[in-house]
Amino acid sequence: MFKKIPIPHFYSLIKKNKALLLLKDGYKNFLLQQGIEDLETFLKKNLLNTTYLHGRTLHPSIPISDGKRMILRQYFHGGLLRTFTQNVFLLSSRAFKELILTEEIRSCGIPTVEPIGAIHQVTRLPPFYRAYLLTLEVPGALNLIQYFKEIGSKPHREKLSHKRKMIRSAGLLLRQFHQSGFFHRDLQLKNILVAGDRIRIIDFDRSYRKLILTTGKRMKNLLRLNRSVEKWKQFGCPITRTDRWRFFLSYAGEDKEIEGAMQRVLRTYSLRLLFYRLGWKLQKIVGS
Repeated sequence: MFKKIPIPHFYSLIKKNKALLLLKDGYKNFLLQQGIEDLETFLKKNLLNTTYLHGRTLHPSIPISDGKRMILRQYFHGGLLRTFTQNVFLLSSRAFKELILTEEIRSCGIPTVEPIGAIHQVTRLPPFYRAYLLTLEVPGALNLIQYFKEIGSKPHREKLSHKRKMIRSAGLLLRQFHQSGFFHRDLQLKNILVAGDRIRIIDFDRSYRKLILTTGKRMKNLLRLNRSVEKWKQFGCPITRTDRWRFFLSYAGEDKEIEGAMQRVLRTYSLRLLFYRLGWKLQKIVGS
């Protein structure tokens, strides 16, 4: 299975105990000296200096060298399957594939996080395994949900100007992403980061690249992002209709075909959105 994986430049594939490690050369020696192949021991050793970032689960943030910190993200199943299998996978190389795709995205000049390693850790019942991705933390980064909440519903002129700039930048970034042939499997507000004046797109688990991404696939990604916007508006995130259209128009640019396609799919999407809104209201009731 791993013989077919195209190992990126400046990476090494290493087998150690029950772990298969794909590590970036600049960090390889440090991580191996710290015993990264045994994650339980590695985390205990760094317990006092570890902080946690919120995602679907908590992601440890661990200091490594030169003031940098490393994010350790473990893979979990989604949906109903997660109840039974949780973090155990079979017959795939999920973390390695995401690392390779992330490096390909970076090579296209698309701002994202920098991966430094992936771990395929075999369980006591091979070929079942657990998977982890190692990336450098982006200092001061907020996902778009956190960013909009921090800006607030009535920002002063400077913050409003920054917000508009970030929304336009997000539209341009996603257009670049799609024009390069990439499709994001989970495009939502949590997977777009703001750090200073720069936007990044992250989390490419099960994403892929085509020679040309069709308009239909682009619309599917945009509808997924729009659904995320609608959901978080229900939970109090101050995103306006103007914010949303500023993003869409920035994404479309001068492409009238894309602009027309977006308007059509948004009109036909309204009925399905009613069902999502009912689900979100129930979620709020249950959560309260």
